[in-house]
Amino acid sequence: MSSRVIGVERNVSCLKGWAVVAALLATLAAAQPAHALDLHGRIDTRYQLQAGDDALDNEVFQYQSLDLSLLSNLSFLWDGGIRKDFNGTINTVTSDGTEQTNIAFRGLPDAVNPDQTIEYRIYSACLKYSLGFLGAQLGRSTADEYEFSSYDGLMLWVAPFDWLRLEAFGGKPWHYGPLFSVGGVVDLNAYWGPDEWVAGGGLDLAFLDGELKASVRYLWLREEAQLDSQVGAASSTYLATDNLAKARIVIAPWQTLSLGASGSFLNFSPRSATAWVQGSLEPVLTSFALSGSMQFIDISAIADRLTQFSAFLTSSHPYLSASADVSKNFAELFPRPWFLSDIELELGYEHRQPLYASDLSQFNPQYDQFRVGTLLATRDKWSLLVYYNLVLTSGTENTLHAVGGEIAKKWDPVDVRLGSSFNVNLYETNYTGTVVSDSFYAQEYYLKVKWAITKFLDLSLKGAYEMVELSSLTSAEAGSYLVYAPMTELFAQPRRYLSFDLRLGFRY
Repeated sequence: MSSRVIGVERNVSCLKGWAVVAALLATLAAAQPAHALDLHGRIDTRYQLQAGDDALDNEVFQYQSLDLSLLSNLSFLWDGGIRKDFNGTINTVTSDGTEQTNIAFRGLPDAVNPDQTIEYRIYSACLKYSLGFLGAQLGRSTADEYEFSSYDGLMLWVAPFDWLRLEAFGGKPWHYGPLFSVGGVVDLNAYWGPDEWVAGGGLDLAFLDGELKASVRYLWLREEAQLDSQVGAASSTYLATDNLAKARIVIAPWQTLSLGASGSFLNFSPRSATAWVQGSLEPVLTSFALSGSMQFIDISAIADRLTQFSAFLTSSHPYLSASADVSKNFAELFPRPWFLSDIELELGYEHRQPLYASDLSQFNPQYDQFRVGTLLATRDKWSLLVYYNLVLTSGTENTLHAVGGEIAKKWDPVDVRLGSSFNVNLYETNYTGTVVSDSFYAQEYYLKVKWAITKFLDLSLKGAYEMVELSSLTSAEAGSYLVYAPMTELFAQPRRYLSFDLRLGFRY
């Protein structure tokens, strides 16, 4: 019997096991008093156009979410989306081999659906049963606090005391496969690899009436990964086993002051550490925040095990950073009849450098950033933000200056914003978490409009032009759902992007 058939049989066995758990939840729910159905949710329909760098992306996406209360203690949650890309991006190489074009907007959705057929995916769909001090969740869920994507399985939790909560979950990692795709065939193995499993657990502690909180999380993951994730290189798959451990503690002795620290380990080696302090001095209307963080490992150390289900670094290379921000409100200096309702002064400083001097490069820079900004607001709902950024870099770029801000006006129910933003180092993912990018020295000019048409219907629009001096793009050279090469492609020449985003939201 082929391994593919065996894999399907194993997945069918999993379905049977989870069906037993579902039956148990249904039995518990049946014992509850009668309860009227309560349904609420939201539907967002989005049109997006992106252009630049010899690439064009034109797509429509609709995202649906709902929460259906079946009984007093039982509810059904659903998040899904349908997508149609009208002109998928194609990865080509210029004649001199120095630049890959038409890749700027490429991501996992294009890689797994190259023929651009209409597709529907379920991001989460689960039954949730809760008695307050204990509960269970069965189906497709997300494990965000474990830096993990979706899984199909069971989560249990219990809170025997006000100061203690325990949870555990397990199941199959969910791969980026559609529920249906026009012209395509859905295969169980597109969702679950036969030998792939995930399990995890955690605890939350709270003492001193919530002034002291601590949490611990642990994730164990076995999944198919690529032995060589370099784009264009021969590769093979194997079962990789990884684990992630995280701890966090927060102390808030007063309402105006809190401090905390967190750390994580990947495969029992230090991955990251962070500490912070934030608070306010109410008598002088001043708030402040101090933070420091370190990343100890490089993406190359775990590149062969990175898939869309694994934890991703918040930067591609080891680094350390420290920042300080202070905001002072001067509203008390103005008499009430004056047209200004608020005026603030903002000061900020950030230092970033590679953890190891030998790692200094354009994509792992060392810099000191100084920022000063002023915010003005009027009683008739106008606001103006003006900022200046000075960036002093070491070894890779010249001194940078950035000036920008935002002017906004709110007419109930319309909110209009015109402005510019600047980031020295920006790490971001898209709404599905399948596209990851690092951008350096990025300035964006934008126009945003949001209109609350009714209590249940809203319309938003954003047009933007972005200039990026340096950027890294996630490769999407996927051969199948189970073989995904996420190794980062680096580009050292400036980027210019133009985007238009139109969204219509309906809440019910």
